Order: sequence, then C-alpha cells, then structure tokens
Amino acid sequence: MKANKVEEVTKPKSQLNLYGYESYFKFFNKLYEQDKLPNSILISGQKGLGKSTFTYHFINFLLSKGEKNEYNRRDYLIDPNNSTYKLIQSGTHANLFILDAIDGENIKIDQIRKLLLFLNKSTYYKSVKIVLLDNAEYLNINSSNALLKAIEEPSKDTYFFIINNDSQKIMNTIKSRCIDFVINFNFLEKKNIFNKIAQTYSLNFTESDLDIFLYFDTHGNLLKYLSTLKNSDFKISKDYLSCISYFMDLYNEKTDPKLLSFITLFIQNFYNQLSLKNSLFINNYYRNLNKILYLINNMKKFHLDKKNLIFSIDRIIKNER
Repeated sequence: MKANKVEEVTKPKSQLNLYGYESYFKFFNKLYEQDKLPNSILISGQKGLGKSTFTYHFINFLLSKGEKNEYNRRDYLIDPNNSTYKLIQSGTHANLFILDAIDGENIKIDQIRKLLLFLNKSTYYKSVKIVLLDNAEYLNINSSNALLKAIEEPSKDTYFFIINNDSQKIMNTIKSRCIDFVINFNFLEKKNIFNKIAQTYSLNFTESDLDIFLYFDTHGNLLKYLSTLKNSDFKISKDYLSCISYFMDLYNEKTDPKLLSFITLFIQNFYNQLSLKNSLFINNYYRNLNKILYLINNMKKFHLDKKNLIFSIDRIIKNER
C-alpha cells in the first residue's frame, strides 16, 4: 500500500507507512504480549527521525485490535479505512488523549488538567487507555510537575508515550519515572529508509540522487521537501549555492518555516564543503556559519523582517565565493 498524497506525509498522525522502525515495533510488541510494556515510555532522539509517526503506528496497533481493518503488522501499514485511524484523524478516539505544544508555545497546565480528567474516565470497550505527549520539551515547570502526578501511579492498562526532541529540556524527575528509548539510525539505515521513501512515492532516482537525499539528514526533512516541492521542477544537487538561492527566493515569496529549515540545511552543507576544500580558512567559515545561524534563529524567535534576513545571508555568502 502506498500513500496517495505527498502533502499528507509530513503529518505524523496521517502517515500510513512506517520507515525504519521495524525492530523497535517488534520489541515493543513483544513487551506488550508478555505484559511487560512500561506504562510510561520516553521516546527520545533528533527531531525528524519519525518518532511520532512510529508512536502513532504502535498506538493504532494497540487500539485497532479486532477491527475489520486492523493494523497490518506484516508490512507495518495502516489501512485508511481503519476505524481507529479515522477517529485519531478527527481527534475523537475515546481511549486516546493527545497532548502537544500549540503554535510553538509551552504546554500549559490547563492542558494537563484536561489530561487528568481523561484519566479518570472509563475506557471504551474495556480497551487500553493511551496518552501521547508530543514535543515534551515544551513542558514548563508547572505543567511538568502536574504531569508527574499523572505518570507516578498509572493504572495497569494506561500507557504514556512521551516524545522528546531535546533531553536537556526535560525535567529529571520525569525522566526518572519513564523508560527512555533513544532512537538513532546509522548511515546505512538512513540510506535504506530514504530508498524506501523514494520507492513509496514512485520517484525516479539514481544512486547519486539517493546520496543527495541524505543531505536532509532525517527522513522527516526529506518528506517535508517532497511535500513542499511536489509541484516544482527544481531538483536538488551538490551545487549548494543554487539550492540556497532557490529556497531563499521561494521563502521571499511565501513565509513557510519548512523553507527556512531547508535554507539552514544547505547553508550548513555549503560551509562544510568550503571547509573541506580550504581548511586554512575553517575558523572564518564557521564563524560566518554561526553568524548566519544566529540570524536565522532570531528570525524564528522574534519574527523579524525576512527581507533583511535574506539580504544579510546573501551578503555573507557572496563574500565566500
């Protein structure tokens, strides 16, 4: 089965395919069947590795047991006609509570209070009760302390899946009450994952193209790229300056955070390339790279004028040519 629309793949809860998590899924399933699955699970790792997608797939597996179109464990696929999938899409599944940061702001204590109300309700059809906390790094001190009370003594059939993109921002008291699974993929694993994505979306690609896909570092970034440029003829290459110029022009036309991520990615690759060619100036290169990254971070944080940002980046990069 293949997803029909590229634009849907960037939403973890909507992804029908699972890439690279077969061994993790088997391990979680084995723990569940042996009644040893921890009630509080912290899933940690770099943003964009597919942690949320994996968790939604495993949640679908748990909640769709016995349904007509239950989760396909053989191929790690969700059937779009799966009732659990439809309820999750609409946000109306009675046995699932999703907690996430809204518009990049901290997770509020009011959201935790709603979670506590959910935990006090009876489950539907005596199924398991699941809490998915995504982007846990957005918990503030108050919401973290309120969450602690919920995860300290969960009932037997209640499971907390906590997605963490930045371990330094998670309170140690929460970490200590969870079993932490750290997600990481080596180079060959990433290459296999990117190859599967290219095949899933029927992309015409060569071995050289596959190597270029690896510039995106995570398959989440690659999926965002496919979604953003689904109607474009532009093709990425090792000419980083052309890639930077293209995405900056596109960002100037429409303010899309994904485009800023691509600009950052190609600028980093551009400076890595310069450093390999001329190591004598490596300190200057990384000083300028850090200056650009500082500008981009300020742009994201303070919503500064994007034309000034583009002008500043362009001026710095042109001096490197």
